[in-house]
Amino acid sequence: MFSAFLGSLASLVFLIAVGYGCRKLRLLDDKLNAGLTALLVKVTLPCTVFQSLMRPFSRQLLGESALTFVLSAGVFLCGGLAGAALAKLMKAAPGERRVWQFALIFANVGYMGFPVSQAVFGDEGLIYTSMANAAFNLLAFTVGIRLFNPAGGAAPEGSAKSESGAITAGEPRAEGKPGKINSFRMIISSPALIATLAGFILFVTGLRLPQPVHTGMSMLGGMTTPVSMMLVGSILAKNRLRSLFTDLRTVPVIVFRLAVIPLAAFFILRLIVGNPTMLGVIIALSAMPVASLTVIFAEQYKGDTALASRLVALSTLCCVVTVPLISLLLF
Repeated sequence: MFSAFLGSLASLVFLIAVGYGCRKLRLLDDKLNAGLTALLVKVTLPCTVFQSLMRPFSRQLLGESALTFVLSAGVFLCGGLAGAALAKLMKAAPGERRVWQFALIFANVGYMGFPVSQAVFGDEGLIYTSMANAAFNLLAFTVGIRLFNPAGGAAPEGSAKSESGAITAGEPRAEGKPGKINSFRMIISSPALIATLAGFILFVTGLRLPQPVHTGMSMLGGMTTPVSMMLVGSILAKNRLRSLFTDLRTVPVIVFRLAVIPLAAFFILRLIVGNPTMLGVIIALSAMPVASLTVIFAEQYKGDTALASRLVALSTLCCVVTVPLISLLLF
């Protein structure tokens, strides 16, 4: 199983390298990346999520799905507590503290979580990944926004999209309800979350789409892994790799994100979760790099964008080594 895991991850690294090379050869640029991101979060990723739920109904799977949602949310929130403690210990400035906390709460479930889960655990692992992604969306646009924007006002003008597919917009807030309406719209507008709800209805009822539509969605979902991994490579190519290692204050955050959190989650959750695939997915997702949404929110709410960018790029680079090491616990 470990050899199969390394083989699957090596394939993903190859796709990252292709994306890196395409950026260096100017076959990809910011404009093309924006188009591919929109395609990923609005079309291919929702298809992957929807298809993952096309399984025969069972009470056990229903219960495990709900438990995955709860446990994933718990892991995310515990990461936030770790971030708060780390920031206090290292006497981080307010802007630095917010980025650290957000980075330790939210792993890259969208761009990297789905491809890794599918490559390692097959289609069986995707239903659990979908539940973790639903928890990500719910927390990112409630707890995450409150973390970067404690006053609860509207974001600056402009909009951005997260790797989970939700849209954040600088719309005026409702009087007397600071930020609540915007946050609710962000959550319900996520294509991946909509696909999760639609797929869950079909999972429970046993209804199915016509076969041609089902096949077409499967083909679209098959694009998620190559597109997302090439985007990761293209994002890495925007940064000078040498410059990522000059800020030593990012090291503790990276260590917590890629090692401490998944290790702690494993030793606790193995006492609770009996299904090895479910446990493996939760631990693998907790070991993913910093979510790119960290950069988006830092930019929207005038946070430390440079720090957020370094954390995303460096953690993505380092996870190529750390994820296989964490996986030794699972196999």
